[in-house]
Amino acid sequence: MVTSLLSDSDARDVEAAVTRVERGTSAELVVAVVPRSGEHWHGRLLVSLAWALAAALFVLHFRPADPALFALLAEVAVGTVCFFALGWPPLHRWLVSPAAAESAAHARAFQLFAERGLHGTKRRTALLIFVSELERRVVLLGDATIHAHLGEAGWQAEVQRLIASIRAGRLRDGLLEVIAALEPKLAAVAPHQPSDVNELPDSVLRG
Repeated sequence: MVTSLLSDSDARDVEAAVTRVERGTSAELVVAVVPRSGEHWHGRLLVSLAWALAAALFVLHFRPADPALFALLAEVAVGTVCFFALGWPPLHRWLVSPAAAESAAHARAFQLFAERGLHGTKRRTALLIFVSELERRVVLLGDATIHAHLGEAGWQAEVQRLIASIRAGRLRDGLLEVIAALEPKLAAVAPHQPSDVNELPDSVLRG
């Protein structure tokens, strides 16, 4: 699935930046941009049920002569339409609590880190830049070598910069700026070695 904030052309620009960083360092940089980290259906369901009940009560109150089946049909129709309408990201986002958004994004980032083999590079120098659009969350995860020298404190500014770029609809620019800012830090922690090989794909993970 192509994400809404990063076009194919944008992704190619980001991939070129990743390739540049990996040519000058021993880091294995992976960028992932996903539409959402969780389904977050509970809020949609509760709001939809409330509107469905309201629709049924409306029919029963204002059209008491109609068969009760009409109220049931109105309830089902309104509930269904409401549930699907609330799946539209700008509306859906309002129904996701900050804690749920944070938890889902971190869980998905750790899942990708494991699934894509970022924990198994030769020098333990992988770094994941993870962006979840629906939740408006950014997670940076480094393998042992990167985390030992930088850790979460080493990229808080980059996380905030990316979040701001998402809100402004400038994800491509934000990613390029963050990659450029991280490049000298990665070069210091994981300098290029003659024996380095590209262990992970440079393409942006999407979907």
